[in-house]
Amino acid sequence: GRFSARVLLVEDNPVGALLARTQLTREGCTVETAATGAEAVAALARARYDLVFMDMRMPGMDGPAAARAIRASGDRTPIVALTANAFEEDRRVCLDAGMDDWMTKPLEPEALRAALTRWTNGAERVKVGD
Repeated sequence: GRFSARVLLVEDNPVGALLARTQLTREGCTVETAATGAEAVAALARARYDLVFMDMRMPGMDGPAAARAIRASGDRTPIVALTANAFEEDRRVCLDAGMDDWMTKPLEPEALRAALTRWTNGAERVKVGD
C-alpha cells in the first residue's frame, strides 16, 4: 500500500467495518474505527486524521448529523460518506451536511484508491510536523 494516511472509519456494522478496515490497511493506511456518530465526533476532537470515511446510516447520530457537528466545531478534515444507495438525494444530503465526497458500499478497491488519492494528496510523504 502506498498511502500513509491516518484514517477514521465510522461504521456501526462490525462486518462492514472489518472489510473496510482490511482494505484501507492494505493500502497502507493507519485505521481507527468508531461505531457511532457520537464516537466519531469525540475521536476528531481528540486526535488528527487525514481522512474520515463515514457511514450514512447509523442508529442515533447518523453520518450527516455527525458531519454537521464536526464542521460546526471548525474541523475541516475531509469526510467521505459511505452509502448503500447511490441516489442523487443521498449525495445531496452528504454534501449539504459538509461532507466532501461519497462512495457506495461495498467499497470497490479502485474507488477506494481514487478517494485516498483525491483527499490525501497521495499521502505518500509524512506531513511536516507529524
